[in-house]
Amino acid sequence: MTHDAIIEAGAHAFGDGNHPTTAGVLAALEAIDPDAFKPERAADIGAGSGILSFAIASRFGCPVWAGELDGQAVETLRKNAEANGYGGRVTAVHAEGFNHPELKKQTPYDLIVMNILADPLLALAADAERALAREGVLIISGMLVWQEPQIREAYQSLGLELAARLTLQDWVTLSFVKP
Repeated sequence: MTHDAIIEAGAHAFGDGNHPTTAGVLAALEAIDPDAFKPERAADIGAGSGILSFAIASRFGCPVWAGELDGQAVETLRKNAEANGYGGRVTAVHAEGFNHPELKKQTPYDLIVMNILADPLLALAADAERALAREGVLIISGMLVWQEPQIREAYQSLGLELAARLTLQDWVTLSFVKP
């Protein structure tokens, strides 16, 4: 996917691909058959350096809207997108969760990834469910094993179905489908 990408992470843009949460989301994306699942648009919430956005754009060929809370990280993400040829396919916006006009305008998303911490994962559960298209896929990571039950329950209580689970070290990645 993005194995040959040049990624600047820096102090403000998490995500060089080596952290277990990033590796978990990349593995979850790799597990999806791009011939069977063809998203028209995707969102990467908490996009950091953009590595997951680039993986989505590369694997599925769809545009990706990348929301990031840290303004300096957004600039780094934009530079990474241009440096790696994703400038026309990855749109980076400064946003808290889905709270940006450009992110809202693009809903529903066929694919959403959120590699953020447990508290924001909980806080964004309802927004993610609302932004996800029917038969869409939501991949979340950033939770430790002991945090998983509460987070899994929050998403399942919204009607999302658990499709896959991956543990790398003490970190969990969950994939959901919206029926």
